[in-house]
Order: sequence, then C-alpha cells, then structure tokens
Amino acid sequence: MPPLQRKYLLGLAGLTGILFTLSFPPFPTGVLAVAAFIPLLLMTESVSSFGRFFRYAYFMFFLVSAGTLYWVGGFTHLRDPYLMIAGGALLLWQPFFLTLLASVYYGIRKRVPLGIALTAFPFVWVTGEWLYALGEFAFPWLTIGNTQTYALEKIQFIEWTGVYGLSLWLLVMNVLLFYLFYSVPATAVRKKMLFAGLVMTFYIAPNVYTAVAPYTPSRQDGIGVGIVQPNIDPWDKWEGANTFSGRWQQTNAFLDVIRREMNDSLDIAVLPESAILLNLPAFPQHRSEFLQRVESLGVSVLSGYARFEYYEEGKAPVSSNTVKATGQRWDSFNSIFFAQPGRTEFQSYSKMRLVPFAERIPYAEDVPFLIEPLRWGVGISNWGMGKDSTVFRHESSGHRFLAMVCYESIFPEFVASFVAGGAEFLVFITNDSWWGNTSGARQHQQYAVLRAVENRRWVARCANGGISSFIDPSGTVYDVTAMYEPAYIQRTIYPQSYNTVYSLHGDWIARISASMTLLFACFSMGYPLISKKK
Repeated sequence: MPPLQRKYLLGLAGLTGILFTLSFPPFPTGVLAVAAFIPLLLMTESVSSFGRFFRYAYFMFFLVSAGTLYWVGGFTHLRDPYLMIAGGALLLWQPFFLTLLASVYYGIRKRVPLGIALTAFPFVWVTGEWLYALGEFAFPWLTIGNTQTYALEKIQFIEWTGVYGLSLWLLVMNVLLFYLFYSVPATAVRKKMLFAGLVMTFYIAPNVYTAVAPYTPSRQDGIGVGIVQPNIDPWDKWEGANTFSGRWQQTNAFLDVIRREMNDSLDIAVLPESAILLNLPAFPQHRSEFLQRVESLGVSVLSGYARFEYYEEGKAPVSSNTVKATGQRWDSFNSIFFAQPGRTEFQSYSKMRLVPFAERIPYAEDVPFLIEPLRWGVGISNWGMGKDSTVFRHESSGHRFLAMVCYESIFPEFVASFVAGGAEFLVFITNDSWWGNTSGARQHQQYAVLRAVENRRWVARCANGGISSFIDPSGTVYDVTAMYEPAYIQRTIYPQSYNTVYSLHGDWIARISASMTLLFACFSMGYPLISKKK
C-alpha cells in the first residue's frame, strides 16, 4: 500500500475515534454523531481488499472503544486485577464486533451500486445494535442513539420508536451528508442545493415533532421519593465489613440517614445497589426489627440487597456455588426488596440482565468449569440470574413501579416490558463507584434520560457514589448529585399510566431493520448475476 494511502486510512480511523468519543456523554456534543460514520463510508470506498478493510476498521473501532469505554477496567485506580483483565478483554472484543458489523456493509457495497449500499447501511447498523442487546454477551453501551441525551429537542419522538429510531435517524443523516459531499458533483449546483435542503429538512424533523406534539405529563397524585447516596467504598464494603454484625450496623445506619434527612412529604426512601449485604427477609429477628423501624419512620424503604438461595439435593443449577464444608449448593442474587409500613411481607426482585464476566459468566450453565477460575476477588462475579418480572406496588397510594439494578437500565425493550406490565414510574439503583471518577458513571446517568422519554415515565436514580438524580418524562434532569460525596435528595414525582407506542410494541424499528438487512443481503448476493445478464 502506498504510504499516502496508509496515512489517509489512519487519518480516517483517528477522525472516527475523535468524533465518536466527543459524541457520547459526558460531552454535550452529540451533534457530531451526524457525521461520525462518514470516515467509515470513505474507507469502504477506498479499500478493495477485505482483509485490509477489516484491519483498518478494527483499528478505527479500537480507537472508538478506547475513547468511550476506557473506564471499564478500572484502570484509573488499578485496585482489582480481575476487573482490569475483564475490562481489557471488552476493549478488544467491542471493536471486533463493530468491525464485523462494518464488514456486512462492506460485503454489500462491493456487490451493488453505491446508492443501494448507502440505503442499506442504516438498516444494517441498527440491526447490529439490536442484536448486540440480546443474549448473555449483550453490551449495548455504544448504541449510537445514546449520543443524543443532552439534545432533548431531538429525542422526543422516541416515545414512538425507542432509541433505535434515534440511531436510524443519525445513520440516515450520515448517509445523506456522505452522498452530498462524495457523490453529488460540485458542478451540479442545483442538485447540490436541493440535496442540501433535504439534509436540513431531515435534521430539523425531530425538532418539528417536539414543537408540534409537545408532551405534557400529568401532575396529579404525586408521590414523595427520597434518594440516599451513601458513598461507601465498594471494596471496603465487600471485603472489609464482612461480619454479620457489621452489616447489620450498616443497615441501621441507612435508616438513621433517612430519619435525619426526610421531611413530611416522603413516601418512599431508596437505597442503592447492594446497600444491604444481608439476606434480610430470611432472618426473622432482624427482619422484625427492620420492619419496626420502617413502621416508626412511616415511609416505605426500597433497597438493593444480597439474596441467597439454598438448593435441595439434585435441584441446583450446575452454575451454582458449593459450601465446601457440607457440599450444599447455593446461589446469591443481586436483588431489591421493598418494605412498607403495616406490611409483614417484602416485595422483591432479582437482577435478570447481568454484566458479562463482571457479574456472571455468560451461559454459565453450559461452561461451569470456567466459573471458579474467573471468579472475581470481591466475590460477586457469579450472581444467580433472576427470573421474576416484578412490578412493585406501593400499597398506601396504589401506584406501581419498576425497580432495576444498574446495567439493566441500558436495555430499552427490557425496561419497556415492565412499563407495559403496569409500572407507573421507574427506579434505577446502581453502584458505579467501581470505575472511578470517569465517563462511565456520567454515561450511565445520561442513558436513563432515554428510558424516561421512551416510556414517558419519571425516573428516580439512586447510585452509591453518584450520580443520583430525578428525570421527568420529557428527559429534564433534576437534583444531580456530585460524584463521591454523600448526599440525600428528595422530590415529588408524578406516576403516569399512559403507555407510549414504544412501551407497548418495543423494538419494532429494529425488527423492521433486521428484515430490511436480510433483504439487502439477499439482493446483494444475486445482484452480480443480474447485472451481468444486462
């Protein structure tokens, strides 16, 4: 390859890395995503060898992953070797997946004319994003629609389409801009002006929707929600305070914070992910004492906790753990309980979507021999997988809500399924303190904006070390806490019963895109034969 072409391709890769990095939170420059794929489209036109395309595309998306996901291994604090290994593996896998996706487009382009290939490109990419959100290897963090969380005037239409509609809009913008500057001759002034007009019309279309169909949420039957951000070091919590008495003392300390900070309008107090490291409902004495304190507070308490389940002989899944002294099999679950005044029963939910490797070995039932070698040092890399789709009910008001743990909030259709099942507001609890003061917590916070708008629901977001906040159904964020500072925030939110098209029908845009991708792939396979006959 001539040195000039090599420099050109490396420049395209570098430009893509910059555009993607600056498009995603915490940068409020998501507008750059309308051009982030243009270097990839230029590379496709510049490289004739598939092997060379694959190598340069991999390098291109490695820069993207490094710029946006540098935080995943906890490299800023270097406190856990396993976390660094798992994060490093993700930084190598993520660009490989994106390169495979780009290669599908490359294969289509090399068989069909440019116009047909460009028409296929948005459908191909959205299909890949959707597929990457399925299964136990799922990690849909870099869905391109996630770049627009600061542009509230652009995202209101996702109540119809979900985030994949936003991705499709951005991808079409990339295609239109690429075609305008690459394929329309500079001498064709009239055509260029008409096409530029089309680009501008398409760009402002989301703004027009927002102006023409503004959403006005109901502000009746408010419910007071308080969020406790304790800022407890996650390593100290799991490794240091490892006695029953220490964990029970911490549980009481949380209740003391609620009593000290609450006001008369509080109905539900929320604690973060795994705030209580006791299987509290299983200990009658402590359960009774906890409920007595809830009764004295006069407010309901929602908290993350560690639920343990012991199996009868012969009924344990192969991925479960073993008590070495007795041989009994057991599982722990990253769970949430809801305790209410005047109620003796806890409502509970166990996390269903687990972070690959960090929380559970993907498809652990099929590869049980990998569980012990890959167990994380702090003891949370083999959580059991929850099965029950709980929609919590606040008995005194009658309102229903979903409560999910951490990573689950980035799965749009998963969240929407609970809304369709009756959830009137959303609670996300998390612990983003593993990653240091990096982009990770800020990206996670911003992605919750999309869940609020997709479903037109209030969101209460409670994080151990930040960022905690409230988000209204139009995506406006309130009471944002600082990272790594203890905090308490409280706000009256308004449950909504209206279901959006997206809440009811989920990822219909992605399914249509998958059908279109299949059609384009089949057409591209037969096109060379058709064109030869002509």
